[in-house]
Amino acid sequence: MAKRAATATKEFLMAAALPVYEGDTYTVIPHEFVIAETVKNLAAQGFQVKQELYRCNMNANIAQGIYHLDYSDDPDMGMMFAWSNSYDKSMRFKCAIGGYVFVCMNGMVNGNMGAWGRKHTGSADSETIDRIQEQIGRAKQYYKQLVYDKETMKTIIVDDKTRAELVGRLYFKEDLLNTEQLSMIKHQMRSPKYDYNADTKSLWALYNHITLSLHKAHPKDWLDHQRLVHWFFTQEYGIQPLVLQEEEPNEVTEKIQEVIQITQPVQEPILAIEQPIQELVLELKEDVIQEPVQAPTREAAPAQEPVIVTNQIDLLDAIKEAENNSENNLNHL
Repeated sequence: MAKRAATATKEFLMAAALPVYEGDTYTVIPHEFVIAETVKNLAAQGFQVKQELYRCNMNANIAQGIYHLDYSDDPDMGMMFAWSNSYDKSMRFKCAIGGYVFVCMNGMVNGNMGAWGRKHTGSADSETIDRIQEQIGRAKQYYKQLVYDKETMKTIIVDDKTRAELVGRLYFKEDLLNTEQLSMIKHQMRSPKYDYNADTKSLWALYNHITLSLHKAHPKDWLDHQRLVHWFFTQEYGIQPLVLQEEEPNEVTEKIQEVIQITQPVQEPILAIEQPIQELVLELKEDVIQEPVQAPTREAAPAQEPVIVTNQIDLLDAIKEAENNSENNLNHL
């Protein structure tokens, strides 16, 4: 298990010694380079950074940067950009556009778009610039999708039994939570620390109890776990990607009005701990997570009739299938 990381300053990351790998094709991407390109390209697209947050392990071989941006047309959530990088070959460089919840600073990263990873070989440094630019260039589209996902989650009411089963699957089956995080979620479900501007039994409230616990995740895992948790819930409840108007990228084509009452458990109670996906999540062919394959979704029933969820999403199978896709799929919305 990775050692607990700590907050750090930008200067500490920039001063970290670069490793030398003799006779190796591994290309070190300096944290200083990533920071400079991030700030420069955010400014070029008109985004002002409100706050910079950095975390790393003891020697800064693994580091993470989170940038809260001065952009929002939503009362609950702003926009963020995040990256993760390593010097010790433990993971590939990754970056993502996401959101952050104002009341608690929880992160929100879409599991189907807005993230990119690059293996540290050859022209990794120049391709890192290209992908940072691509992600930031599509930031408003990605942000709109996250706002839509949030509003949809607010309309879905989840009973106590189903909430427990969902959290149990994330812990036992998907291996995305540890025991410390599980305890935090349990406490938040009983006595929420924050008001998420939604029903306390809503999927949005549960989602935030979980992402609040991800504050404890190591920088090596945080971005991946954010994406996988988001993807887990959007697939589980059939939350569809938006069709955005190209001429007005801030316009969305759908609004959610009905409250969907979940009256049946999402799946049968867990009878045994299935094969965890820890090896896959930690290795992922040198820690790259490809864009998840869009699983078939169900049509939501009218609001006056309970929705019984029947489709079960196996995250392990989906990620394995996603790994076989080409990296070109990362560039598709």
